[in-house]
Amino acid sequence: MKSVFLAALFIAGCAKSGVESPKSRPPPLVSVAPVGVRDVQVEVRAPVELRPIAQADVGSKTLGILDAVLVDRGDRVKRGQLVALVRPSDLPDQLSAARGNLSQAQASWTLARTNFERSTQLAPSGVVSQQELSNSSAALAQTEALRAAAQAQVAALAVRLGETRIEAPMDGVVSVRRLDPGALVGPPGGGAILTVVRVDTLRLFITVTERDLAVLHVGQEAHLSLDAFPGKQMVGKVVRLAPTLDPLTRTLDAEVQLPNPDGSLRPGMFGRGAIVVATHPRAPFVPASAVTLSSGEAYVFVLLSGNKVERRRIEVGVDEGTWLEVTSGLAPGEEIVIAGVDLLSSGSPVRVVRNIDPYTGTAKVDAPAPALSTGVP
Repeated sequence: MKSVFLAALFIAGCAKSGVESPKSRPPPLVSVAPVGVRDVQVEVRAPVELRPIAQADVGSKTLGILDAVLVDRGDRVKRGQLVALVRPSDLPDQLSAARGNLSQAQASWTLARTNFERSTQLAPSGVVSQQELSNSSAALAQTEALRAAAQAQVAALAVRLGETRIEAPMDGVVSVRRLDPGALVGPPGGGAILTVVRVDTLRLFITVTERDLAVLHVGQEAHLSLDAFPGKQMVGKVVRLAPTLDPLTRTLDAEVQLPNPDGSLRPGMFGRGAIVVATHPRAPFVPASAVTLSSGEAYVFVLLSGNKVERRRIEVGVDEGTWLEVTSGLAPGEEIVIAGVDLLSSGSPVRVVRNIDPYTGTAKVDAPAPALSTGVP
């Protein structure tokens, strides 16, 4: 009896104190945005390094001492411009000796020709025998050969002496100066004096895997972004494809040429290149933050009527890092959850926020996509 009385007393006390039942938790707050539409470019990408369109090491073909270097690193040169002078060792003496030999050969040839002409005139009268006529003809031929050889030697030495004036092989820029005056140049111990590069057009090589060969061809557009110019994008063209694959990596190089009329781009710059192999017009795309992965499949939460969400599987195409192309599962204009997906399940009610950056809380302003350019301003 006592226990029954205590229970009744407890119930009456609770009724008098007016204890309320616990309140339910409000639906989670999520940020939503409509599925966008844009032209999506399918690209083959690879890290790249800019290289000059042409490069030449400038050296001396004549053994001698480097007498003067008339240009330095960074100087622009024209084809045929004098860039260095070499003082040859014994080449002038060799040329003098060769000219002396040529004079002797010329005198011998003149005498042989005179004897041959006299023998030819006297042979019909019998004063000169046919044997003497043959000997004079052979002597003329021999001296003429010796004269021609001496002339060739003089010409060769003169050319070698002229090569002591080192000229630029092409229009370009001096990228490296390796030697200073006083250095021994020319074969066999000398090396290159300068390196000249042509930079009005640059080239880069995009490594392409075997599976992408079917969609590549000469003339396709290529995009380049450089670490030196963040946010800028240059455009070039594929000019040639390597004829064979590397047997070790099973890849080949696609060469892209990039105009550089103002010289703002420099060989050695590093960046990322991409060849546009196809374009998907008006393809749906979603922010990468809106997509969740489970068991190798991609899902998004779609906002339904009544502020409820549905978990829906999608197929993704091109991955651009901050956004993903959707190939199936979503229609343009549908609203999806872009922030707050961690606490959701299919059919969950939500409180919706639109046009607010979920990470800063500020109103979102859609900025137009930057246009592609052919150079760096």
